[in-house]
Amino acid sequence: MILDELDEINELDPQGMVEDLDTFPEQCKEAVSIGADKDLPFDLDSFGRIVVTGMGGSAIVGDILSRLIDLPVTTNRGYYLPNSVDENDLLLAISYSGNTEETLSALRDGLRRGMSSVCLSTGGKMEEFCRERSLPLVKIPTGHQPRASTGYMLFPLLKLFSEAGLVGTIDFEALLEDIEELKENWKSTVKTENNPAKKLAKEFAGKVPIIYGTKGNTEVVAYRWKTQINENAKQPGYWNVFPELNHNETVGYELGSKIMENGKAVMLRNGLELERNQLRMEIMEDLFEDEGIDYSLVRAPEGDKFTKIVGQIYFGDYFSVYLALLNDVDPSPVELIESFKKRLKEAG
Repeated sequence: MILDELDEINELDPQGMVEDLDTFPEQCKEAVSIGADKDLPFDLDSFGRIVVTGMGGSAIVGDILSRLIDLPVTTNRGYYLPNSVDENDLLLAISYSGNTEETLSALRDGLRRGMSSVCLSTGGKMEEFCRERSLPLVKIPTGHQPRASTGYMLFPLLKLFSEAGLVGTIDFEALLEDIEELKENWKSTVKTENNPAKKLAKEFAGKVPIIYGTKGNTEVVAYRWKTQINENAKQPGYWNVFPELNHNETVGYELGSKIMENGKAVMLRNGLELERNQLRMEIMEDLFEDEGIDYSLVRAPEGDKFTKIVGQIYFGDYFSVYLALLNDVDPSPVELIESFKKRLKEAG
């Protein structure tokens, strides 16, 4: 099996997406240091809300922050900010490349509204923009796919918000140790028979994953899994959350296995669900059994909320890349996105 043949993995993954996952703990450790070394010209606890603007693998950082920090976080994915945003909010503009047109547009929009801003990027136009306007820039290393740089984008910000007293109790040393331990269970050199991420990828080979989380909890995890399946495995993947899905999507299973032959659900659990959502998930699993719907239950690692959320996202990243290898595709390129950007640029 290709998942256990390192030579074949390297041949199919020449840009090293698997290596990026295997070195994720080191990435997170370096990123914490980047945050520790950054001074901001204002106090983060002086704002009523954080507005994160970004796209794709950059925007997901806002979703993760909204789950982990003790301050309201709104994630914006578009050219302009919501009408409700004003100078009392902090704008956090994230673009891995520094050239994302929607993010640069939203940053300009925020400055026009008199917002204080912090940018995070590897450089590009955003670095030049910050230099010209004396805006604080958290600069991170380049050389990776944005979706493989979540540690670099998330952990400097977690460190900054922690030092501002906005993350509750977070032990970075313990969290980094937990991530390192998780890697040892899921990394590429661990054979499939002992590797939960590889086992799950085998279960989903040839299937369309439908990822279910819970509102305000594993919602961000479910969405991240979906986008990683799309970009890494080059295939459809879908997501939804309890309790909303019980008011519409549940009915979509009435035809059962007749139209779900290539579909398979994933129930994401982490032990932090509301009691009513726990009950909803249990009943949904019973309905799956009744209707002949294939599904898997994936539990988060043991630990505090930081380990649970970051760990389950990390597991999903491994799962999506192993699924890409089983699909016989290179997980790194995103050719359809690049083709779309080219056409957009040509259109003016």
